[in-house]
Amino acid sequence: MALRRSIDASSVLSIDDLADYDIISSDGQRSLESSIADLGHVERTAADIYEPPPSQEAREKFVTPGFSIDDIQTYVQKTIGANDISLRRMEGSDDHRTVRVYVDGIFDPFHAGHALQLRQAKLAFPLVHLMVGVHSDVACDQHGSPTTRTYLERCEVVRHCRWVDEVIPDAPWIIDEAFLKARRIDYVAIDEGTSVDPTCDKERVKGYDLVKGLHKALHTRRTVGLTHPEPKSVLSTPRIGGSRASTLRGVSHTAALENIKDVLGPALEDTHSESPFEEPKVDEFGSGEGI
Repeated sequence: MALRRSIDASSVLSIDDLADYDIISSDGQRSLESSIADLGHVERTAADIYEPPPSQEAREKFVTPGFSIDDIQTYVQKTIGANDISLRRMEGSDDHRTVRVYVDGIFDPFHAGHALQLRQAKLAFPLVHLMVGVHSDVACDQHGSPTTRTYLERCEVVRHCRWVDEVIPDAPWIIDEAFLKARRIDYVAIDEGTSVDPTCDKERVKGYDLVKGLHKALHTRRTVGLTHPEPKSVLSTPRIGGSRASTLRGVSHTAALENIKDVLGPALEDTHSESPFEEPKVDEFGSGEGI
């Protein structure tokens, strides 16, 4: 008769054994202890993620908050195609593999539209590991998209979104095949209409076009009815009176000076008006000069 006994990880592998099998760490960047700790992390299925229900007003105004898990996954099946391996695995099987989905952005500021896109990306399959890439301040400046919030702040806001599993630092401005392979990305979530959005950087669009060509695009539906912020060149400047006149980020020094002139122009131009604090000018020699 076969004997059976209860075993755990410690009874199978000793510390010495584990030292020989650092199977999770990569390129020495992570310690063995942190890799073992990750074994205890279990991805939550879409059905297991709790979220407070949206208000009726939010459902009616923004539409996307009202999408159920079934709504989102049905839409994904239609846009990706029934022949996709991930979709075949999610149908008729309880043993779902984790689908790795990536989203990138500046997130300045992080708003409801971002959160609702990340929600659709996380719920697109029964089991998703959602990675979010945040572009650095340097990359944003180099590509004409200066930020009003620092890179560190933007990463922290994204990290605290309930849908995010991993924040990718210094995300590439243009997605390429090397990046997709390095991060083992199955799909890149892209809001519908991004490619034709005049506010989206054309260089980034090239990366999205590559993703579409590789059949790795996961289309999310854009949230409508959001409040549109002022352009960053205006938002990044404090107000003087009713206008903005100086800057810390996003506006050149010359532009800031022009704004100051617009606000203080009349006062600057009126240089000949008498001040009540000036000494009266006297033409002592009758020449009429110097008055």
